[in-house]
Amino acid sequence: MGQLLAYSGTATKIRAMHSHLFTNKEYEELAQISTVPEALVYIRQHPGYTNVFYGKDESELHRGEIERMLTNSIYIAFQKIYRFASIHQRKFLSMYFQRYELVVLKSCMRSIFDHRMFDLDLTIFQNFFDQHSKIDIGKLSACETMEAFLNVLKDSVYYDCLVKVSEKPSSTLWDYEMALDLYYFTSFWKEKDHLLKGKPLEIVTEAYGTKMDLLNIDWIYRSKQFYRMSPSEIYAILIPINYHLKKEDIKRLVEASDIKEFQEALLKTYYAVRYKDFDIPSLESMYSLIRHKVQRDNARKNPYSIAVIISYLFEKEHEVDRLTTALECIRYGISPSETLKYIIY
Repeated sequence: MGQLLAYSGTATKIRAMHSHLFTNKEYEELAQISTVPEALVYIRQHPGYTNVFYGKDESELHRGEIERMLTNSIYIAFQKIYRFASIHQRKFLSMYFQRYELVVLKSCMRSIFDHRMFDLDLTIFQNFFDQHSKIDIGKLSACETMEAFLNVLKDSVYYDCLVKVSEKPSSTLWDYEMALDLYYFTSFWKEKDHLLKGKPLEIVTEAYGTKMDLLNIDWIYRSKQFYRMSPSEIYAILIPINYHLKKEDIKRLVEASDIKEFQEALLKTYYAVRYKDFDIPSLESMYSLIRHKVQRDNARKNPYSIAVIISYLFEKEHEVDRLTTALECIRYGISPSETLKYIIY
């Protein structure tokens, strides 16, 4: 009864927000559109995006602006949930919020490495960000060197992991971003055990344990196939968390002598046994499909729990990814049938 009372209001709010997500039928209609401006008109008419495109001329928007506006819809949704959440629910959301801090940090670093102006538009999220983050966006966005960037972050939780990267010769943007990702995943995994207990802890553990396993599989494959990294180099970039993907699974995958041996090792893992068609050609789509299934099933089985928050945020963030992909397909004249292969799972 306690869970029902605590989450009834939040669950009702999220159900209403969920009704504003794109349906497969709407993705099919979007894929049929032949130009980006026409596609933006279609998206703009959707209740989930009317506000973010208000007052904009679709024919004058460039790619970067469009992506920022779509991303702003995520921030709007997150703020709505946070305002409606209970004190206990806000503790989890504050932990989740750190992923958005990483977006800002990575954008600042990309500006430094690419020698360009900081172009992340946080207008919609600025007040919320300032209230919940200890990092100074203004100072960070003005940094022109990594030395200055690190100096601004000296008192933050991110400093130690980033300064270690700076001490290595010829560190790249990828090195810094990977260090942030590894910090985020490991700190999140530890913090959930202090913040949650019982069923909420079980739900979060399944959701994020699955995510980390699948990311590790993908990173191992990409490291071997595209970057020809050695086993020791691969081990260094993996999330040090094991859920269904056991240590012996990781060892077989990382130390496979070639992609054929990698495939053989992959087929012995929990995910290949549990989910049909889990193999190399389907890795990317299976990541979304499996996470969608886990989140959806948890929300269905536990409709008055933290699962409804996790499920909605996952679906909203992936909706933006799919809309961005659809627009790119339209921009380059990809056929509707091919486009749908990328955006419907």
